[in-house]
Amino acid sequence: MASISTISKYGDDDLDTGSIDPYRLFLVFNELVDAETRAAEGFAPMHMLDQSHNVTDPIESLMNSATEVSRAYAQALLVDRKALEAYQDGNDALMATETLKAAFRTHVEPILAMSRYEAGGAISPVAAYRASGYRAKVSGERPASKSGGGGIV
Repeated sequence: MASISTISKYGDDDLDTGSIDPYRLFLVFNELVDAETRAAEGFAPMHMLDQSHNVTDPIESLMNSATEVSRAYAQALLVDRKALEAYQDGNDALMATETLKAAFRTHVEPILAMSRYEAGGAISPVAAYRASGYRAKVSGERPASKSGGGGIV
């Protein structure tokens, strides 16, 4: 299985999850789904979102990353596992890749939006967050402190 560093462009780039290579993120989740469906021994995945908040709103970035993780997982669930296994067993790399790409190319946003809505969440989390005025409210309550540096901006 791919290590978490393979999702990142530079190892610790602090970018939103999947922002550089969403296909690679999908491939990681494909391996996770495969391990789950095979009931792999010792399978106990953990995922951490490592983000910096020097350029973007940290809450918005976290929302985007969570959405991309959900998208990659949903797409990985769509992989035709029997076909993929047959192509892998037959050493047919082209068709194995096409099987993966078919799931990756599937537009899952309507399913994700409906899932968020049914769970009582916003269909468009970032738009709802911005419309709520939360950032302005807390900025007034907790003024920004001076940073010691180290950031991009």
